[in-house]
Amino acid sequence: MIRPEQRKLFAVIGNPVHHSLSPAMMSACFEALGLSALYAAFYVDELERDLGVLHRAGFSGLSVTLPYKEMVCRLAERIDDTAREIGAANTLRRTDSGWEGCNTDWTGALRALSAACEVQGRSALIIGAGGAARAVAYGLRKAGAVLTIANRCVERGQSLASLLQADFIPLNMVEKTDARFNLVVQCTSSGLADERESPIVSDTFFRPEMTVMDIVYSPPSTAFSRAARKAGCKVVSGLDMLLYQGAAQLEWWLARPIFETPAIDAMRGALEEAVNDKTR
Repeated sequence: MIRPEQRKLFAVIGNPVHHSLSPAMMSACFEALGLSALYAAFYVDELERDLGVLHRAGFSGLSVTLPYKEMVCRLAERIDDTAREIGAANTLRRTDSGWEGCNTDWTGALRALSAACEVQGRSALIIGAGGAARAVAYGLRKAGAVLTIANRCVERGQSLASLLQADFIPLNMVEKTDARFNLVVQCTSSGLADERESPIVSDTFFRPEMTVMDIVYSPPSTAFSRAARKAGCKVVSGLDMLLYQGAAQLEWWLARPIFETPAIDAMRGALEEAVNDKTR
């Protein structure tokens, strides 16, 4: 068996994962803290088996991205109450016999949106019903927003809406509803593969009074976020959510503060540099 003797090992796992900026962000934090740690990105196609391989290899913590955030809840040895309520986990920490999980996506999303607007009392539309949508919706409900879920798959969307005691609208009916949303979060992978991909809603959906976030951060500009910006909306970058959820992951793994320290500034700088490199 191979195990690390000098460095703590961490990684982000997903399918796909080539787009992830987490390695740049996390590595910058380790450097700022003077920690001997390594953070990698791994494409995973057999989650249960691969979690075992990474545990045996001695990894201390894992970030989990699509499409595995819901599945790891079933495979983890234990998950915290918040991840259980959300039904998704994006963070795993090593135990002697397996992995324990938590969810920091909701923290990241809420911090990012709260910096842009007052969330309490907002009429919020969540587009999507996967693991990320579940976390974002949980955070917004916790902060006092009034939620509506929109999703292509009606059964899946209704299930999430029922869980959150939220309204549901089939995605193809969003532009025909009389509801007036002033906070919109796009939580699907639309735009991840191709920044030119058509937005999920038409340009006429957006109104200047909206605060809009697309959780897709790579590419940094999607058809959805460009349409929102063109309409005069306040647009929140998915990079902000990535930054804040990553800082929360690090606090859980390392048991030390990251927010309000120079480490988070280093993480932000690394993300901005990585984005600039991708767009050159």
